[in-house]
Amino acid sequence: MTADVARFRPDDPDVLVSAAFACPVCLRSEQVRITPALEVYDPHVDCVCPSCSERWLVYLDPQQALRIGLQTARAAG
Repeated sequence: MTADVARFRPDDPDVLVSAAFACPVCLRSEQVRITPALEVYDPHVDCVCPSCSERWLVYLDPQQALRIGLQTARAAG
């Protein structure tokens, strides 16, 4: 499993945030399944690409983790 770090600022548009989770193999960002793990020592997002079945982790800094947590809560709510 590969790992990366997120490359977006907390105030970036949603399209740039989703691009941070693009598949490292086929470069698709649409429909990548993300599962945030934000309540751990190293906040990260588990990613799975439905097109090529690649799995990878994207680590977040605290502000990025807050952005993803708020975005996830907004989508669920």
